[in-house]
Amino acid sequence: MEPLVSILLVTFNHQAYIRRALDSFLAQETDFPFEIVIHDDASTDGTSEIIREYQKKYPEIVIPYIQTENQYSKPDYHSMYDFIFPLARGKYFAHCDGDDYYSDPKKLQKQVDYLEAHPECSIVTHRALWHVEGGDGSGDFFYPPEEKERDYSEREIFVDGAGLFATNSFMLRAEVNRNVPDAFYVRGVGDYTLLLYAALSGRCHYLPDVMSVHNDGIPGSWTVNLQKSAERRIRQDNIVIDMLRTVDAYYDGRYHEEVSEAIAKRERIRDEYVFRLLLEEGKTGEAKKRFPTLWAGLKQRDRLHYSFPRLAKIYAKLRKN
Repeated sequence: MEPLVSILLVTFNHQAYIRRALDSFLAQETDFPFEIVIHDDASTDGTSEIIREYQKKYPEIVIPYIQTENQYSKPDYHSMYDFIFPLARGKYFAHCDGDDYYSDPKKLQKQVDYLEAHPECSIVTHRALWHVEGGDGSGDFFYPPEEKERDYSEREIFVDGAGLFATNSFMLRAEVNRNVPDAFYVRGVGDYTLLLYAALSGRCHYLPDVMSVHNDGIPGSWTVNLQKSAERRIRQDNIVIDMLRTVDAYYDGRYHEEVSEAIAKRERIRDEYVFRLLLEEGKTGEAKKRFPTLWAGLKQRDRLHYSFPRLAKIYAKLRKN
């Protein structure tokens, strides 16, 4: 029997987490068959061997594509379109990364039930737990925080879509997922663009049940690498801004107001990173000139620190003594 749902799993060097992810998929309680389609991008830590172990044990469910050469490093890399989609057979696609997992055994069933009953809906998301890896739980939180089931508007997805939902909360109609236009493509930002296109192709519905866990702070993850580098974050924001302008043109300005608001928000975030980077590089004069409002918003001690760094160091030493 053909699977109704394809769980699409992307992984690289997730040896410490991959079993938990796969076990959470296999624990799903459904009245329909599903499959797990995995793209392992030439892991070097034993992840590939674990995947082969599960494939041998569950040959009808676990469908792996294990690379022998890392693909992410290549400029034309696209794991979904090139490697996963040709293998996936489901009517619906559910997403997850190898360091995350499902926490509700009814997750797939609940999402499928909604999509089956509402053909006009293109994507169903849900609340998830954001877990800080290695923490004591004090930094964990549910997102989105709201406990009310509802649709999210196109404007909300444009402006707040990046980080609004966990990627492992997505379930989409396969034809929507397969046919995302090139205008939406941004290397490394597949969750936001996928959510955006799905929301513009039908309805985006939200279930308040907490049904998955996103692990933040995993060493080597895309998010951690982005957070470590202001330059990389600025470059990424500029790429997303360009994508939004391309999307605006793709729809002939139909969503121009929403796009403009989304770009303005992204530019504010980017400018804060540029401002901080200039200060850290000792370019205080340029920072003050380009971003007077941000400069005025600094605390007085911080303005003194960046304006007179040598004096600030002397003062800090004196305070220690």
